[in-house]
Amino acid sequence: MEKEMKHNKKISKFQLYFLLIQCQIGIGVLSLPSVTQKTAKGDAWLSTIIAGIGIEVILVIYWLLLRRFPTSILTEVTEKILGKMVGRILNGFIYIYFVLVGSYALILCIRLTNRWILPLTPPWILALFIIIASLYLTIDDIRIVARFFTFASFLYIALIVISLFNFSHELDIHYVIPVGQSGLKNIMLGSNESLISMLGFEILLVIYPNIQNKEKGYLKTISFANLSVTTLYTYFVFINLISFSPRVIKQIKEPVLYMFRGLSSEIIDRLDLVFVTVWIVPMTTSVMAYLFMASKSLSKQKNSYSKIVVVNSLLIYAISLIPFDDEKLNQFSKFIQYLSYGLVFGAPLLLLLLSYMFKKQEMDEM
Repeated sequence: MEKEMKHNKKISKFQLYFLLIQCQIGIGVLSLPSVTQKTAKGDAWLSTIIAGIGIEVILVIYWLLLRRFPTSILTEVTEKILGKMVGRILNGFIYIYFVLVGSYALILCIRLTNRWILPLTPPWILALFIIIASLYLTIDDIRIVARFFTFASFLYIALIVISLFNFSHELDIHYVIPVGQSGLKNIMLGSNESLISMLGFEILLVIYPNIQNKEKGYLKTISFANLSVTTLYTYFVFINLISFSPRVIKQIKEPVLYMFRGLSSEIIDRLDLVFVTVWIVPMTTSVMAYLFMASKSLSKQKNSYSKIVVVNSLLIYAISLIPFDDEKLNQFSKFIQYLSYGLVFGAPLLLLLLSYMFKKQEMDEM
């Protein structure tokens, strides 16, 4: 009976697929074509593909680490490998990272909404609505989050359909040829920006014990999700590169939205506003995901989780109200980027190596 109850509290690999997609795709895709084009130029779409390959390597590292500790999340693995003192110090940085990324995602969501559809609405009201929605869905277990993310993922079909209207305009393939014109160094620099925009896959580090039948098909599921995300990012980067000249695309913050701004149909006018309205859901799921990760990294007992979610919601909301200008927000973004190098990429690799070196692992209690 106890095993059956534990099984019912887990998510399927089908839900895992959509959960990972929702966590990886957020507001970053809207500005990614402009950001990567500044370094990789017409090869920015290659940078996105390379970033996807890099993430696949990271996912394999996660899989190798987590399969050695099938009943533990990252913050428990750190203490089992590094000891309680060092492990708790690292866990503190992990928690701070999750909170800061959640706050950053909320800030970007508010700014985009203010800039495009609700310019007169005070930011604190927008932040309040978003954090309340995130709290409502996150305060329950992972199944509720996974179900909502699965439902929200089908909105991407509508977004892709909207993007097809762009092919009715004149496009210039010469902006992206010859392939490789920017050089390997610039392509790799662009892939770094792409990789940061595709963060969110680290949720795997805190939900692994909650996945059904993870012994079979787990790596295939997360790899397919990463392939789907990489394809979607590459598609939007490529279509923007052939829609705008190199000089123009550098000057606009959200080229994806400007691409839709000039589109219209007999049924719908201002497709850019339709796009933003729909895209609010993926932006909000990013906040939910990091709120969940921050809360899960702290809670040791089930009855403490809901209280921690409330506290973290207030903390993320408070940080989002700090008045950031563009320069400070850029510095905030860089700080998060440096944290991600150490905590999302470096720490799991180090833990994996140490687990093999000191022969640390556990038996699955299934």
